[in-house]
Amino acid sequence: MGPDLIFVLRLADGSKKPGPSYKRSHTVVGVLAARKYSLFRVVASFSANTNLKRCLDKNPDEEEDRGCQPIASLNMTLVKQLTRILSLVAFLEGLVRMSSKPEVDIEQWEAQRGNVGKLEILGGHVVAAEAADPTGLEEIAKEYQTKEPYGVAQETLGWLYHMRFNTTSDMSALEKSLLHFQAAVDDAVDKPVCLPRRQQALAFTYSLLYKETSVLDYINLSIQWFHLAVNGCHPDSPLLSLWVKRLGAAYLQRYLQQKNLGDLEQTHKYDKAALELISSEHPAFLKFSQGVAQSYCARFERLGNVEDLNKGIEVLHGAVKRSPGGHRDIPEAWRCLSMLYAHRFKYEGNEEDIETVITLRKLAVQRTSLGTSEHIFYTQLLAKAYGERFKFFTSFDDLELSIKYFQQAIQEAPPEEPIYADLLEDLGIALMHRDQTIGGDENIKLALRYIEFSVNSLSPGHEKIPYSQRNLAMTYIKRYTSEGNIEDLKKGHILLENALEALSPTDPLRYYFHDSLATVYSLYYDQTGDLHNLSLQVDQHKLALGSMPPTSYDASCSERNIANGYATRYRRLGDHKDLDLAIQYSQQSLQHMSQDHGDNPLGKRILARLYCDKFQRYNKMDNLDTAMKLQRDALNAIAENDLKRPSFLNDLALFHVAYFNVTKDQAHLEAGISLMEVCINLESTSTYYKTLAIITGLIYEVTQNTYNLIVSMMICEIAIQKTHKDDPMLYVFLAKCFSVLYFNSNELSSVENAYCALHYYKASVFSASILPSEQFDAAMAWASFAMSLNLSEAITAYSSALGSLPNILWIGNSLGDRHNSLIKLNIPDLVSSAVAAAVKFNNIKCAVEFLEQGLAITYRQMLELRDEPTLLLKKYPKIGLELQQISLKLQEIDNPFKEIKKDYHSLVIRQKDIIKDIRILPGFEDFLLPKSFEKLYEAAKYGPVILLNASSAASQAIILLPSIHESASNPLSVPLPDATIANLKDHCETLKKALRIHNIFSRDTERWGKPSYPRSAELSHKMFKDLLSWLWVAIVKPVFDVLEINNIHSGRIWWCPSGLFTFLPIHAASPKSIFIQSYITTLDSLIKARVPKTSIASSIGLAAIGIRNIPGKPHLHLSFVNKELHSIKKVIPSANILCDSKATISNVLETIENYEWLHVACHGEQDGATPLNSCLQLYDGNLSLSQILAKALPKAQFAFLSACQTAMGSSNLPNESLHLAGGFIVAGCQAAIGTLWSMKDSDGPKVAELVYQWLLDHKKTLDVHATAEALHFAVQSLKDAGAPFEQWMPFIHVGS
Repeated sequence: MGPDLIFVLRLADGSKKPGPSYKRSHTVVGVLAARKYSLFRVVASFSANTNLKRCLDKNPDEEEDRGCQPIASLNMTLVKQLTRILSLVAFLEGLVRMSSKPEVDIEQWEAQRGNVGKLEILGGHVVAAEAADPTGLEEIAKEYQTKEPYGVAQETLGWLYHMRFNTTSDMSALEKSLLHFQAAVDDAVDKPVCLPRRQQALAFTYSLLYKETSVLDYINLSIQWFHLAVNGCHPDSPLLSLWVKRLGAAYLQRYLQQKNLGDLEQTHKYDKAALELISSEHPAFLKFSQGVAQSYCARFERLGNVEDLNKGIEVLHGAVKRSPGGHRDIPEAWRCLSMLYAHRFKYEGNEEDIETVITLRKLAVQRTSLGTSEHIFYTQLLAKAYGERFKFFTSFDDLELSIKYFQQAIQEAPPEEPIYADLLEDLGIALMHRDQTIGGDENIKLALRYIEFSVNSLSPGHEKIPYSQRNLAMTYIKRYTSEGNIEDLKKGHILLENALEALSPTDPLRYYFHDSLATVYSLYYDQTGDLHNLSLQVDQHKLALGSMPPTSYDASCSERNIANGYATRYRRLGDHKDLDLAIQYSQQSLQHMSQDHGDNPLGKRILARLYCDKFQRYNKMDNLDTAMKLQRDALNAIAENDLKRPSFLNDLALFHVAYFNVTKDQAHLEAGISLMEVCINLESTSTYYKTLAIITGLIYEVTQNTYNLIVSMMICEIAIQKTHKDDPMLYVFLAKCFSVLYFNSNELSSVENAYCALHYYKASVFSASILPSEQFDAAMAWASFAMSLNLSEAITAYSSALGSLPNILWIGNSLGDRHNSLIKLNIPDLVSSAVAAAVKFNNIKCAVEFLEQGLAITYRQMLELRDEPTLLLKKYPKIGLELQQISLKLQEIDNPFKEIKKDYHSLVIRQKDIIKDIRILPGFEDFLLPKSFEKLYEAAKYGPVILLNASSAASQAIILLPSIHESASNPLSVPLPDATIANLKDHCETLKKALRIHNIFSRDTERWGKPSYPRSAELSHKMFKDLLSWLWVAIVKPVFDVLEINNIHSGRIWWCPSGLFTFLPIHAASPKSIFIQSYITTLDSLIKARVPKTSIASSIGLAAIGIRNIPGKPHLHLSFVNKELHSIKKVIPSANILCDSKATISNVLETIENYEWLHVACHGEQDGATPLNSCLQLYDGNLSLSQILAKALPKAQFAFLSACQTAMGSSNLPNESLHLAGGFIVAGCQAAIGTLWSMKDSDGPKVAELVYQWLLDHKKTLDVHATAEALHFAVQSLKDAGAPFEQWMPFIHVGS
């Protein structure tokens, strides 16, 4: 902006030497206070058509009396310097401490009618205004109060107090100035010549008050008065452009506080209007153009439209071209222009833009004199430009040039000036980058020293402190990553927390601090593996994204960071939602940058990794194809000498490995080897040797050439030597290699190879840095190898594998995700193998513990959330209550009625932390840990419990005897040699065929039980008979024989089957009904089912729900449901009946919460593909297993599910008891009756009436613990009445 006043100075000694340089923050008052210059005259508010330009082009010191008025004789070089470095200012900036004349004349060209008003301020009054003692000014003020005209006196006092504030920062002086200007304005209401000038002075004073206090009313009043001044100004006044410009500046001040887009648009509007009011010949044209360009830049920062940058560049570039080459504002215009190009470079990543930035800043450095503040400042900016180019293109030469220019600027800067500390800090940051690039202790030491100096040089409360603290924090963090001293990371953390606390909530750079804090949490996570830190990392990146404009070019970086956080958590926990979010944020990040952006290759590389993760999860080749394309595009987009190139090559090699694992095409291995050779030649790191070892290991698998195996092991050893931290996967790799060598080696070396394999397996499994999924795989490999050696340490290996499951089956994931993980991990095989190993090494108690850990895993997780920690709440209520509240929130995860919007991972992490704290408390050391055998055998308190296990090695029954039995503490293992996996599969298939022959698919009367073809009834009868005969001989008789040996001949027994046993009607195998048989899902579920319900009702209520007809589905009509409901009502008159239209989903859900006993007669369906969708078909839709599991039924005791397939489990997850009966047990019932397959409709009324009548006849009440005996009686009645196998066999009892 061009000046509205010129300060005419003389050297005190009369010489003609040019004046020294001044910091741009200095005012004329400060210059003259040094007593090197005296004020000759102040000429203000000249118009563009005056002879000012001609006077500036000449030197009156050489040509006396040229008629170049109004400027008198002066040193023109000095004038040019001053007007170049001083911004547009009000009159107060022209008033000086010393004057060579007794008074200062301020000539003002007025806006109205071309009239000229004149204010005269005596030099002595100026001195009094700026004196430390206010007494002199107070006396002058009294004198002015009596002067006439009143308005002129008030205006003069306004300026005097303005001067005082400007010199002493005395806020009371500024407030008095405001009062006097207000009085002057009030006096000028009928004097249009003076009014706009005084309104403008009042507006400017309000803007100063706002700047000092941040009180919004002040800037609002400033804008109001500026508007009045501008509106009252004559259109031809030379002052109009300046006042319009200042109006825009006031809007900008308000925008910076409130971020109201309308204020920014007003700023831009008035900046443009001010520029349009002057010609390109005007001395202020370049400054005003710069202002317009800066407002375009502000619009870009807010709206993210790169076209604003382009327009700003166009405006300012054009103004520079039209300005004389020697124009005093050219260097500053170059600086501003360079900032626009720098913004565009960050947004688009175009290398030409950063080249232009460097060129413009070089020109600014060359135009200014060595040692001047401008030269130092522009050199600093040039150094920063080289640093920015280094960050994007990683050219070490750019970093060295950045350091060089920072050092040059430091040599020029006076140590007492603030810029000196700023430069040291900048140099420290550059040295930190140098250390990161080439290492060297000296670089990081100097970086810390310089930045600490900068921080310590700042006075308390200085606005720059948070920024310097952040830089110091990042340097400590960098040293931590190099040297591993955790104290450095802690120091960085504390500094960042302090910096964020001191930072204004509206600071536009706040997101940098959040991103830095996210880095701290990321490093904490790497150090400890604590998932809480990982969640905090993601949270901080989200805060960073939320604290920047949505269109900011830095948004892409934050989105990329968030994607990385979710990706890390996905790889740890396996939650598909994290993978989806990671891909979403990664794609958004790429969308927010151009194809030419320097970060575009990195963004594509990250997205490629995520698609590879997606391929590994879903095994869909299109995901791997996408990953490969993205990675190749990313690699092609980076320079050959880019420091990141090796990591891109490594990822591409790993994608080739993924292709090989699917296609077995050796060309992928050859491509991988070629890539890794290039990679390692560029940079030799542990990661790259690890990849090379994996590929050479795969080559061995193809060629079976031991030489390749030895080479891969040697490469792996190099990788281990080069790593700075524990890498358990390298240990696993070596363990597998040694195990292969063991099987292929001669007798002498085999022992050593076996020992090495076992050593590395243990090292990997017990590594603190291993991921749960990796630990599971390593433990399973260890167990398998130990079993091949016939070593009992296989039990320890299996225990480690089972112990990793809670961290893999993360409770923060949905139930469906956990079921998918169970299938993927093949948990049934793990459990059966672990049990068989424990039995083999005669550790039967451990076998029981293993089987319990592997049964109904997800159900047990749900029950842990629902169990009220009564004892904990009693002894430690505070921590108990917090755990209870978190558990209640976590139950929402599997509630299908709730839309999950929360991030439950942080809740789960907090829950795990609380549980750790609880286990420290006396008496709670095993809180929520898998139960020991000593607690589990309580399940056999009222009768034997028989656990069934089948593995490829052997099958066995394990019997827990009643607690009153003398051998209760020693479980009995019963070999079942005929119950091999193959035989079990064959007989499961036999059962399916027999059921298909009878068309047993659903509860109906039209097709149920009708043979598919002639004589098929005889065939199915034979199948059922043969099946039961085999079950008796292979499974049941061996168990009963052992029971008889132990003097147990009758009473209750409970079957706890696993694997293929869960699909067979074991309860039906005995020729004689000597035992009352039930099934249980786990031992713990039976123990809990025996805990009495705390019901306040005086009597037990039963609700009977029946569906005869479903609207629109006539083929699902059930004729006997009505009879079934009537038979129940006959036996139990108090029963509440919900039939057909009353049996809606909402009514049924409400009912099951309020009744102790439930009877449901309808169609049931087991969904084999998605067990959680298994359902009861009600009047208005399906009541799914997931909906039942979401309910907590504290009153419920018993559920009679007179429907099809209500106790049929999932073929994929046999151990999980994923059926409707199991669901009601988890929801709160103590026992349930269900069906293994479809039941006959007409059997429903018979069995129901027999069960309820037997209970009332024999127990006189609805006794849940007698329901098994009642069902036994009902089924026996069906058998006695001649019912065929398929009718009486499906009914089973589950629970207490």
